[in-house]
Amino acid sequence: MRQAAESSFRVSANAVALGEFGVLIRGRSGAGKSSLALALVEAWRGRGDFARLVGDDCVAAHISGGRAVLGPHRAIAGLAEWRGIGILPQDFEPGAVLALIVDLETEGAGEGRPRLPEPEELSCDFHGLRDIPRLCLPARETERSVAAIMAFLHKVSTK
Repeated sequence: MRQAAESSFRVSANAVALGEFGVLIRGRSGAGKSSLALALVEAWRGRGDFARLVGDDCVAAHISGGRAVLGPHRAIAGLAEWRGIGILPQDFEPGAVLALIVDLETEGAGEGRPRLPEPEELSCDFHGLRDIPRLCLPARETERSVAAIMAFLHKVSTK
């Protein structure tokens, strides 16, 4: 993996810490990023493992030493949007090392996509970092996405 120059920036996304894995969830407004983040935390904790929200809606990222560290944007740290309820306080983790990017797709949500992704679709570049593991999942299908992410991370952790 090529080393990226050190930098700090904001990402319009959500992030969670699931054990040792930092997961960045990207997608359009209304795609279900917050719902997925909170459901992932609950499901991971249900296994008896550490899980916590890192950031909701806006995530701070710092690239250094060939890795990205995700954190909450300081203006909204510890807050999460619960659609239909409002913005509520939420326990949060101040940092997590990026291990997986999840892109929630709203256009055609899987229509016309092959059942099995090509190997090059399972990774992407992120601000100069190369080959970050990536999953493209349909928007607003929280239960299905939680299962896919947990299975993927289990596979990664048992290699």
